Amino acid sequence: MSFRRKLQTLLILLVGVSCGLLLWMSLRKANRLAFELIQEKVFTVAVSTAPRVDAEKVAQLLTREQDGSPLYLEVAAKLREVRDANNTGALPIRFIYIIRSLPDGSWEYVVDAEEGGKDKSHLGDKVEFNHSRDLPDPNQPKVNQDYSKDSFGIWLTAFAPIRNAAGETVAVLGADIAAHRIQALLRQLLVGDLVAMMISLSLAAALAAWLSVKVTRPLTELQDFVRGIGRGNYSQRIKLQSRDEFAELAEAINQMAEGLEERESLKGALVHYVRSQAADLKLSEGMNCEEVPRRITVLVAELCGFGQLSSKLGGERVFALLNEYFSTMIDIVLRNQGSLEKSNDESVIAIFGSRSDDPHQERLAIQAALAMQNALARLLNEWQVETNLPIFLEIGIHTGSAKVKLSNAGDQLEFESVQAIIETAGKVRTVGRRLNNRLTISDTTAENLHHTFPFTAVEDDTLDYALFRVEMPRPSLR
Repeated sequence: MSFRRKLQTLLILLVGVSCGLLLWMSLRKANRLAFELIQEKVFTVAVSTAPRVDAEKVAQLLTREQDGSPLYLEVAAKLREVRDANNTGALPIRFIYIIRSLPDGSWEYVVDAEEGGKDKSHLGDKVEFNHSRDLPDPNQPKVNQDYSKDSFGIWLTAFAPIRNAAGETVAVLGADIAAHRIQALLRQLLVGDLVAMMISLSLAAALAAWLSVKVTRPLTELQDFVRGIGRGNYSQRIKLQSRDEFAELAEAINQMAEGLEERESLKGALVHYVRSQAADLKLSEGMNCEEVPRRITVLVAELCGFGQLSSKLGGERVFALLNEYFSTMIDIVLRNQGSLEKSNDESVIAIFGSRSDDPHQERLAIQAALAMQNALARLLNEWQVETNLPIFLEIGIHTGSAKVKLSNAGDQLEFESVQAIIETAGKVRTVGRRLNNRLTISDTTAENLHHTFPFTAVEDDTLDYALFRVEMPRPSLR
């Protein structure tokens, strides 16, 4: 085989192995992350629902004749309420039910939230488990460590004991989450990565044919350099002591590595939140849109004191730190079921409850704010930069009523009403800044959360709302 052919084959294999390794690692991590998210969701639902079930009433359901009785329907209605509240999104709760063990070691159904049909399990029906490891523990909550597959799909199950006033377990609550949607998304990710890998291999083949003509003696040096790029080390550069076409090629590769490094940095910072109002109006033409009020919560966070770093560290370093900061804050907003309204300059504006009437939006907004404060403390500890003035995060939160147009094309928040809530949240943050508060909320946000978070009233008469300072715990930097 000719030297040129060997070089072409080597470069193609290099790119193929790098892409394959990245594909395997990304899919492995995505599968693990998806499984952990499903586990967390179903376990949380089971553990939070079990204490809400009246154990005394469950203990009275003993015979099959009681199936459909008022007592049975009362308990089932409570389960159905939890099921319906968690039956949306990519991780829906499909089944929720109550079972109990029998003296012979088997299990029977007591109450099932299903209304009817072939999926309905009646009082006294036997519970079938695929493996002994899937059996619930009557003494403590449990979530299965693997999926269960049947003719209806792929499931993950969690159990939580239902205890009476004496602390005795009378039954076990079970919740099944449908994982087939996540599996479908992972398959789409695999197909997309395979297509990208094939395109990369095709481009690598064309590039190898051109490079093989130009490459002569410094083959080893170039080979190590390209491998470093394949592993994601975009910061390295190659220097060759020559003035021929090979030196020009080396300079071109250096520029490519610089572009890849810049693109990798930008990728963490650029997050688009597109309302698509024009598209929604196009889709909703000819449809009757009903305008209704909806309660939403707005979080306005501004990073203070960061501008002083420009003269100390230089624009490139400051840009990299901002990328890391925004990427971290945006991830916190999304994990707390918020949506990003704006992320530029040194501020972040997020909306909670914009997609649906979320009764927990105020709590999620405050949780996100506390997590953002803790994350900034951790980032500052990792950056180890010396500043003349402190760098801190000021956050204001306000809950108000926005107008929403309901249509088959999807819910559309009315811009002016949302903007008014954003402006009020900004004013709440401004008052907090004047009073040296890091996290300030309005009374509409704190209305139902006084027993959830430590609030302290703020003395201010500039706004039409009473304000509260949220006492923040000392951040953990580990």
